[in-house]
Amino acid sequence: MDRQNNFDEFEKLFWQLSRKMEHQWKDIYVQTFPGSQSHIMYLLEQSGPKKMSELADSLHVTAGAVTTASNQLIEQGYISRIRDEKDRRVVHLELTEKGRETLNELQNKGRKIMKLVFNDISDTDLRMMNAIFKQATINIDNM
Repeated sequence: MDRQNNFDEFEKLFWQLSRKMEHQWKDIYVQTFPGSQSHIMYLLEQSGPKKMSELADSLHVTAGAVTTASNQLIEQGYISRIRDEKDRRVVHLELTEKGRETLNELQNKGRKIMKLVFNDISDTDLRMMNAIFKQATINIDNM
């Protein structure tokens, strides 16, 4: 099999696996955080406290949609509203301890699935995959 055929096969398998893994992760999160709630939780975890308008911009949804989703998360104790000390009109949302713990539990469930998916990969092949993905990350960062 020549390089182009190998690459075509790799591309097909890469996207197949990526989509299937994405569905696995979404299934884990959607049970606890339906709709845009999971995206709000992810963004707050990655970036720290955010204004609702910043979340709306990042998620490409209306401020009203963020308000609805965040109100549910607040009621459930996963996030809280924090007033800006310099301008009391500005409200930030941030994860609570319960929110951080819940995300950690969900991430651990996802990691268990990842381990099952890659369980039969040898240590040598796993090291090779790590090297390949590191190089691909360098390549994309240099684009």
